Amino acid sequence: AQPSTIDRGLKLDWCTDWYRERGLELVVRQNPATEPGLDEVLGGYGFTREGLTHVMVADTGADGDPSAVRERPSVDWWTAAAQLWAIGPDRAAGWRAIIDLIDHPTGFALLLEAGEPIAAGLAVAAGEWLGLFEIIVAPEHRRQGIGSDLTKALLAWGAARGARRSFLQVIADNRAAIGLYETLGFEFAYPYWYRRAPAK
Repeated sequence: AQPSTIDRGLKLDWCTDWYRERGLELVVRQNPATEPGLDEVLGGYGFTREGLTHVMVADTGADGDPSAVRERPSVDWWTAAAQLWAIGPDRAAGWRAIIDLIDHPTGFALLLEAGEPIAAGLAVAAGEWLGLFEIIVAPEHRRQGIGSDLTKALLAWGAARGARRSFLQVIADNRAAIGLYETLGFEFAYPYWYRRAPAK
């Protein structure tokens, strides 16, 4: 295929208008593999940079206890995860719909203390890869090994399903989480970030 010869500014204006007409914002995800120079072009057109995130990878260990992981999300899991992530009723339906669309084996982890949710997360097994998502520990229970236990449980669940490698995404300035994942053998793979279209 031949590269487009249409001016980038015209393309960006068209895309931005298309999204605005539908009540949406144009947000462009960037990473080191995207078209060289595109990030600078977006910046030059006023697209703000945000959400710098690290992708980390590791071998999928099997030394955790997967007993806290279920193959289907219980009512308790939905309620607890929404509570821990502070997902209000206005966003809950969309959040659940996204998770319901996952078409690979999915493990849902939930840890309770005295009947109260203290940690939750999920993992998706796709061939030899396991993706870890939505991992969260209640603020008052952090730095107690709970996040490590939850992550190990999900890794063990994935290993039992044939996943040999795992990945996760963590906000770049979340040093505590990055430190935790490093102790579990995760290493930095690459960054990604977003460019948001300027308001008109």
